[in-house]
Amino acid sequence: MATIDLTPVVAHLRKELRRRAEARPRGYRVGVLLEAGNRAGASFARSLAREAGEAGIAVDRAEVPAHEPERTLLALDRLVVDPRVDGIVVMQPVQGLAPEVVAAHLPASKDVEAITPTARALAADGLQRSTPVAEACAATLEHLGVDLGRTRVLVVGHGPSGGRPIAQRLLAAGAEVSVVQRDVARVSPLPPYDVLVSAVGVAAVIPPQAVRPGTIVLDVGTSFIGDRLVGDVGPEAAARAGWVTPVPGGIGRVTAVCALLALTELHRRRPGPVAAWSLLEMAARIVSPADPSSGVAAAAVTGSLAAALDGLCRMHGSPEAIADSGSLAVRLLLAADRDRHAVAAYRTARRRSEAVAAPGATEMARARREAGRVRGEIAELLEELVLRLQALTTTPSLDLNRDLGLRLAESARDAVLRLQEEVAIGGR
Repeated sequence: MATIDLTPVVAHLRKELRRRAEARPRGYRVGVLLEAGNRAGASFARSLAREAGEAGIAVDRAEVPAHEPERTLLALDRLVVDPRVDGIVVMQPVQGLAPEVVAAHLPASKDVEAITPTARALAADGLQRSTPVAEACAATLEHLGVDLGRTRVLVVGHGPSGGRPIAQRLLAAGAEVSVVQRDVARVSPLPPYDVLVSAVGVAAVIPPQAVRPGTIVLDVGTSFIGDRLVGDVGPEAAARAGWVTPVPGGIGRVTAVCALLALTELHRRRPGPVAAWSLLEMAARIVSPADPSSGVAAAAVTGSLAAALDGLCRMHGSPEAIADSGSLAVRLLLAADRDRHAVAAYRTARRRSEAVAAPGATEMARARREAGRVRGEIAELLEELVLRLQALTTTPSLDLNRDLGLRLAESARDAVLRLQEEVAIGGR
């Protein structure tokens, strides 16, 4: 077994990165969002900062507490609307937020990691750069002289930021790719392969018998054992390979430079749907269609914000004003989610009270109060939106947007207040 020295790959990519950075008069700036406790993310953030420093690229690092999704989204929105920030890297996983919610907050023009739907689709077709880790794998195989058009690759792991884009990137390059979701030890026989890429993120998850003697192994997944960063491929499994990338000091080094190279190409992308606009579409889907009252509330919130924030954001106001609007959108979205849970709890309590001889009056009353409280919160947020729209100074071309948004916001506020009253008197 030979350990693959990735120093030449990193040096080649660094040279190109430095050339691009020096050619841009105002330089580049990358935003990095990291939650507390994300040790693997913190390790990659340090690598990214080190490579950025070498290339003269500025880094804006935002750290937020874990399990506080509203603060995480607001921190992300601040980076999105900051005109000085050219691109953003969000260290996954983000506790309490699905990857698609994080992606919905990013315009494609600031999506370093190619996690937005538009970027993913283009990358899958080979029309633009894929995720940094996928590009790092492709660059490593190119360095080794592997002809992907004649190569069989087995990818272990199919996560949205790891194995899945790696497989798509290698498919786009012409490789014959097989995928095992996770538990490779239970797959027998394995598909034939020349290159094994492991992107699970579980220490020593690749058993020795899964490694074909003499093949190339790219150890992409990382995790911690104590304070030690380790890969998916343990020593016994690595010993069977012909060549294997080390951990640490392996694919992660290349990934950091590839991320910064992606940063320098973002100006080619159109912004696409901006943060709150994408989230607005999600708000309507958050609430179950089977719950008509909550559905009306979500539709009211979505409709009013779609028009209002479109008018607000297109005014090209100050970053602070746009961030405030994004903050309001986030609070409304999260309130709509709480509305769904509160109404579901109320309806469950109501069914229980009807099914037993002794109604659960206390449970019913508590659930009704919570449902009413959440809808009162939504109404207050919509009132804040109404006041914001009333105070806006717009251009003649945007007056229609503002007026439409104002009417929708007022109607939505009134609708939610009616729904609050229905719950208060025991209606559906």
